[in-house]
Amino acid sequence: MLSLVTSIFGVLAAVPLVSAVPPSNVLMKDVVIVGGGAAGAYAAVRLRDDFGKRIALIEKQDILGGMVDSYVDPKTGIPYNYGVMSFLEAGNATGFFQRFGVAIGPTSSVSVTTNYIDFETGELVDFQLPPMADQMAAMANFLRIVEPWEHLTQPSYSNFPTPDAIPEDLLLTFGEFITKYGLEDAVPLMFQTTGLGLGNMTEETTLFVLQGFGASMARAFLGKQGQFAVASGRNQDLYDAIGKHLAGDVFYSSTVVDSQRTDFGVTLTVQNHKTNETTRIHARRLLLAIEPTAANMAPFDLDSDEQTILSKFTYTNEYTGLVNNAAFATNQSYFNLPATAAPSNYLALPNPSFTARIDYIGGDNLFRVTIIGNDTLDSAGAKRLVQEEFNTLLQAGRLTTTSDGEPLNWVAFSAHGPMHARVSVADVKDGFLQKLYALQGGRSTWWTGGAFSVNFQTILWEFDEILFPELLQGLN
Repeated sequence: MLSLVTSIFGVLAAVPLVSAVPPSNVLMKDVVIVGGGAAGAYAAVRLRDDFGKRIALIEKQDILGGMVDSYVDPKTGIPYNYGVMSFLEAGNATGFFQRFGVAIGPTSSVSVTTNYIDFETGELVDFQLPPMADQMAAMANFLRIVEPWEHLTQPSYSNFPTPDAIPEDLLLTFGEFITKYGLEDAVPLMFQTTGLGLGNMTEETTLFVLQGFGASMARAFLGKQGQFAVASGRNQDLYDAIGKHLAGDVFYSSTVVDSQRTDFGVTLTVQNHKTNETTRIHARRLLLAIEPTAANMAPFDLDSDEQTILSKFTYTNEYTGLVNNAAFATNQSYFNLPATAAPSNYLALPNPSFTARIDYIGGDNLFRVTIIGNDTLDSAGAKRLVQEEFNTLLQAGRLTTTSDGEPLNWVAFSAHGPMHARVSVADVKDGFLQKLYALQGGRSTWWTGGAFSVNFQTILWEFDEILFPELLQGLN
């Protein structure tokens, strides 16, 4: 074992240090984790505290948690969540909260009246929801059909069948799947919660829609799987507690600017974008807990296989924020649907890019805004889109004032970034998921996060647990 350790660090020591990095800023770690969202923060705790490994966690924001997004009203001290609204009970999720002394409680929401409006024209849409009994019956049928496939994709794709054995239904568009099984009455609930993150989910492949709204969400609606929130009303509390606990092992406001990855370990150059200070980290393992987009992967010197496989992903850009304009009416929700959805065409959904919904959540006219973008919509474009649609609603008389061009007042804004990673049916049939998972462990690198699992926090924690035995092998 001693010879292996010597060999690993002998190779790493042979990599020349950049002269701009002083010796005091050179660190030796067992595992370096890039990305402090749900998957990365959880892995950091488990690897350091429960497996006794020296870790470093690199996070580009100044907090952990990624897209949790909690806002505290400075006047009242009341917290409001506008990103992650609840957590699914999965694995030992509740125990992880207890570990950090973060009390949990039931989810809560403000009662609102929903206005269905075509945001492109400002015209009301005479949309009629199915009776709730019919929605629940359709949801139960949906669960009955999809639950047998759940183990193929969650918490990992490791059991996903070879191309010749993939269930044909998984490769239908979701609209075709819904129509085939007569599940139309379940679509409004699916879309208004997590399904809208894929854009027009009826046009997406069923396999990937089930990663956005699948069996676990159906069970939650049917009361067969629990969901909870932080009792304080501020879901960020968990990740603040993790950050405090990990303390000096977290590099906040930092990104990787250069790397060398080998079969014997990795070397990362990390820069703090506030201070410009750089740190060189040598580690025996690298865990990437960020979406493998071209921009995110640029510093990691992808080889040809990695480049070919990861470049096939397409994403949805999702943004959320809070506004407090008086033009919105208290206790109202403004929901965007095309005119063709009236009166009961549940498969008629808007196409990206669009503002999905604007919902009153409480306080001083605080409204949560959700924007779904195509792969070119950036943060500035998302804000412009909302402003344009806001102006349309004003001009059409859908708000409480008709003053033209009133600017939106953003209280908070968050870029959830590229998410809901998916590929074409042709790629799935070509064994894409098997090729994706074959990347695990190559050049001392492991991969976690939504592209390799799902975007549900507690299920990502379960995926991390699957990775740990392989990642830790040989790290004595």
